[in-house]
Amino acid sequence: MTGTKERLEMGMTGNYIAVDSETIVKIASGELQLEELDPAEYPSLDIDKSWQAILYTLCGEVFNGEPPLGYVVPLLEDQTLDFLDYGAFYVKPEQVAAAVAAISGISEPDMRQLYNFEGMVSEAIYPVVEDEDRDEFFSYMFAHFADLRSFYETAVTGNQGIIFWIS
Repeated sequence: MTGTKERLEMGMTGNYIAVDSETIVKIASGELQLEELDPAEYPSLDIDKSWQAILYTLCGEVFNGEPPLGYVVPLLEDQTLDFLDYGAFYVKPEQVAAAVAAISGISEPDMRQLYNFEGMVSEAIYPVVEDEDRDEFFSYMFAHFADLRSFYETAVTGNQGIIFWIS
């Protein structure tokens, strides 16, 4: 079985919604529970299983990436919400703006410079498997990164915050 086939069979997809700043404040303070929101009512993005690979490529970390790049896949223990199996994470509008400033200039060649496939294999970065095709995986990951960058850019124009969770 190839790495690509295995990726199709596994779970744990990265999901985003963009919400107004008032909703982020209520979510962060606990005044509003994430379960009370209907994700279908908000702009959303599914980056499939690329979330940990994007975080690792941008930050060299598997959790708590250094801001502002750490706001892109925000596995931030100080901005965690109790939600589903893995929790959810929020990013305030000003943090979304900082993330956009940090990633807006990252081109495909720039991302290739940051890409450490061997490190991903040795760190067991999800969903990379040992027999994965390095170039094919990069293309998969970069396509989702490009979608994510566009999603964040749109959120900035609406002064929106982001909520991220793994399902």
